Amino acid sequence: MMRALRKNLDIILIIVVVAFAVTIYYGYGSYRRSGRTGQAVAATVNHTAISFYTLDQAFRNFLSQYDSKTLSSWDEKTFDLLRRLVLENLINNELLYQEAQARRIRVSSKEIETELEKIRAQFPSESEFRRYLEYQGLTLSALRESLRRELMIQKLTESLVADLPIPDEEVQKYYEEHQDLFTTPAQYHLLRMTFLSREDAEKALRRLYLGEEFAKVAQEASLDEAAKKGGDIGWVSETGLSQEVREALKKVRDDPRNVTPPLKVGDTYVIYRVLEWKPREVKAFEDVKENIRQYLLKEQERVRTEHLLAELRKKSTITISEAL
Repeated sequence: MMRALRKNLDIILIIVVVAFAVTIYYGYGSYRRSGRTGQAVAATVNHTAISFYTLDQAFRNFLSQYDSKTLSSWDEKTFDLLRRLVLENLINNELLYQEAQARRIRVSSKEIETELEKIRAQFPSESEFRRYLEYQGLTLSALRESLRRELMIQKLTESLVADLPIPDEEVQKYYEEHQDLFTTPAQYHLLRMTFLSREDAEKALRRLYLGEEFAKVAQEASLDEAAKKGGDIGWVSETGLSQEVREALKKVRDDPRNVTPPLKVGDTYVIYRVLEWKPREVKAFEDVKENIRQYLLKEQERVRTEHLLAELRKKSTITISEAL
């Protein structure tokens, strides 16, 4: 488990960063509370303390994304590694906030209220929203301060690429090299019957050839769960079908009266009928070029943010509790 986690460390870091975007809603209050007498300190960043309370809150929020089965599969070392990764992201966040302050980045009340309304909209009512704040031990003023902090960091990272154009040639190159991202595979609306033996499948096929309805034969003879619906399994992407099944469907897809011969699928034999189909579709470059440009810009923002953090860590004083 640990080897797999270390091998996919970059992916884990991304997950933690995403999780932290949520924890920051209550993070500001935790940072402030960390200055209280007797509050154990997990780390300090240029004399600003990050308490164990902050770390534990962020870590619990991160773990809440996983079900009990996943959590129970992790050993103590895995939890320790993930907890340390969460702390590293808390440190990075504090470094970016301090840099935003040093650059005198400002956030207006209107911007804060806009973000606050987005959060409110996630709750069915104002009372549910207030109940959530109470559960998190947050006041509205503390939440607003959290949002101010996060918006300052967002403005900082966006400013790193404010002067960076993404040329059309680079956008076109990405489009051509990642065609799969802009392609919708062929889709089939299928009827299906499933049998344990080729003999049973061929008996059903003869009934179809003699004019019986597919739905009737499916309901009476198929072992498929879809039999009660006349064999209708709905729309299926060709990517979820074997090459043999794809080739068979291509031969019968233009006539809804046609059926495939019995096809060996795993330990069963299957007969298909194509009710409808949609051909493979590639989105035009003009339709996606701005989305690609924004993606490439965000990638450059991520890279430049990593470089900035490396510089900030070099010139900052960061201490981490020996308990970690």
